[in-house]
Amino acid sequence: MIKIKKEGKVTERQFSAIIINTILGVGILTLPREAVSFADNAGIISVILASLLSLINLLIIIRLGLKFPDKTIFEYLQILLGKILGKIISFFIICYWFVFTAFVIRTFSELIVTAVLPKTPIEVVIIIMLLLVAYLSHKDIQVLGRVNELYVFIVIIPILLLTILSFKRGHMIYVLPVFRGHSMVNILKSTGRSYFSFLGFEIVAIILPFITTKKLSIEYGIKGWLIPSILSVIVVIASISVFGVFELKNLVWPTFELIKSTQFFALIFERLEVAFIATWVIALFTTASNLLFGIAMGGAQILNLHKHKTLVLSLLPLLYLLALSPRNAYELFNLVDIVSIVGLILTTILPIILLILAEIRGKGGKAIDEESN
Repeated sequence: MIKIKKEGKVTERQFSAIIINTILGVGILTLPREAVSFADNAGIISVILASLLSLINLLIIIRLGLKFPDKTIFEYLQILLGKILGKIISFFIICYWFVFTAFVIRTFSELIVTAVLPKTPIEVVIIIMLLLVAYLSHKDIQVLGRVNELYVFIVIIPILLLTILSFKRGHMIYVLPVFRGHSMVNILKSTGRSYFSFLGFEIVAIILPFITTKKLSIEYGIKGWLIPSILSVIVVIASISVFGVFELKNLVWPTFELIKSTQFFALIFERLEVAFIATWVIALFTTASNLLFGIAMGGAQILNLHKHKTLVLSLLPLLYLLALSPRNAYELFNLVDIVSIVGLILTTILPIILLILAEIRGKGGKAIDEESN
C-alpha cells in the first residue's frame, strides 16, 4: 500500500484550494442551460439545491474519512466491505473518475475548437491537455497542493469579475418571478442536471489523509465548497438576466456566450472571452490533474503498488480514446448526463452506507484530535 509520508502533506488552505479547483471544471460552462432545462427561472433554486446537496455529501465523506484518518477511501472500503468487495467498489469509483476526467477534457476541447481554434483538430487539443495534466498528476501530493493554492485565485477573480460585469447588459425582468408556476418535480429534475457542475468534491476521500490538521478539515472543506457554489449561482443569475430562459436553453456554451457579450470600459477591451478561455485552461488543468492523481493513487492501492506515478503515463492512451469516443457534442452532453447520475449515486448513497456500516461495526477511530496534534 501507499504510505503517508511525513513530508507528503497538504495545508488546510491547500485542501480548500484542491476542492475549489476540482469543482470548478467544465460543468460551469453549461450550468446555466442545465439549470433552466426543466425549471426555467426556478433554475436558480435548482442550482442552490444542487450546491446544498453537494455540501451535505461533502460533509458525510469528510466525517467518514475522519474515522479512518490515515487511510484513503480505497483502503477503508476494504476494511468495511471486505477485501474482494472493497476492491470491486474501488474499481467502480476509479472507472467513474476516469470517465469523468475524459469527458471534462473532451468538453473543454470542444469549446476550444469551436470558439478559438476552429482549424485545429480536436485530437491535438486533447493530446496537449493530457500531457499537461499528466505532468502535474505525476508529482507528489505536496506539489499538487502548492499548484492548486497558487492557481485558485487566478481562476476565481477573473471569472467573478467578468460575470459581474455582464450584469450591465442584464434585465431583472428576465429573472423574476423565480418560480413562475413550475412544480417541485421540474425543479428537482434541473437540480439533478445541475449537480454535475458540483461534482469533484469527492476528491477529499483521497486528500483527507494528507491534510496537516485533520480536525480543521470540515471548516476548510466548507470553505472549499462555498466559493464555487457562490460563483455558480452568480453565473446562473447573470445568464438568465442577459439572455432570458428561452434563449438560454438553445445556447451550447451559455457561460462562454455570457462573457463574450460583455464589454469593458467602453470597447477598450472587446475580446473578454480570450481572457476567459485563458483562465479556464487553468481551471481545467487543475480539475483533471487532481482527478488523475486520485485515479492513479486508487489504482496503485488496489494493485498494491508502492507509488502512483507508475500508472499515470499508462492511463493516458485510455483517457485519449475515451475522450474521443463521443461522435459529437450532442452525444457528449448525453453521456455527461449519465455521468452526472452515476456521480449523484456514488457521492450520495455510497458514503451514507459506508458511514452507517462504520458506526454499526465500530470500525475506524475516534481520536482525531490526538491524530491532528
